[in-house]
Amino acid sequence: MVPANPACPDVSGAYAGAKTLLANQVFLVPDMHPFVTSLLQIEPPKTWSLIATMFGDLDGDSLSGKQIGALLADAGIKPEASRVALHRLRSDGWIVSHKTGREVSYALSDRGRAETFAAQKDVYRRDVKFSAGWQVYALDPGAPMDACGGITLGRNLVLAPEGKDFADALTLSLADGDLPQWVADTLVAPHLLHQAHVLADLAACFEDVSGKLTAANATTARILFIHFWRKMALRTGVWAHISLVPSGEMARCHRVVTDLLDRTDQLTPPEI
Repeated sequence: MVPANPACPDVSGAYAGAKTLLANQVFLVPDMHPFVTSLLQIEPPKTWSLIATMFGDLDGDSLSGKQIGALLADAGIKPEASRVALHRLRSDGWIVSHKTGREVSYALSDRGRAETFAAQKDVYRRDVKFSAGWQVYALDPGAPMDACGGITLGRNLVLAPEGKDFADALTLSLADGDLPQWVADTLVAPHLLHQAHVLADLAACFEDVSGKLTAANATTARILFIHFWRKMALRTGVWAHISLVPSGEMARCHRVVTDLLDRTDQLTPPEI
């Protein structure tokens, strides 16, 4: 059923569309709600990245291999893809495993925990990062170009948070509401802005459709919302766009997705 809210996108045909789009990435479980398949249509998720998302949202320390497999299966991920992703994350030193009898459990390594904690600040924050604002810095044309964590706008021009220390730079302030379109286009790629639009539409409809979701579908939806928003929230250009284009799709996506995360429960290990 399509949500009653007329502002919600029509997800009635999402199941059929996702079959074609994701044929080589995932399999679709029989009771997967069209709302979940609409999320999956945003972009085929990488399995290792979904696992990273799950551990970042986990209310607890570890997940068993069976629990991870069940959660990924609810998102349509094939078992062989789950095994390969876990092996990769363990080989990269991002997770550790512990075997008790025939059961294997997984937890974040020290490195994985540190990186997850650092990412969580941006993924779950309701305020806008770099709240002091942004400035354009004209760097010395005779010096080597180094954006130092800022965003390169052109030859020797860098957009960076206010207060950034560039040697011998001319600082240019931005007038409110007067951002040239070419600068906005530099901050966020068109495909990412489109994904933010779709994700925001679906997040705005979640309350209307949540009563029709199974518990597994609701958990999967939360994981996917975090997964897609996380990929955006870890980009400096996204926060610049949110700050400098406050009425834009990226700012709307930030507001409605983080509001949804505040209103739904953290991931808990499923009973297997």
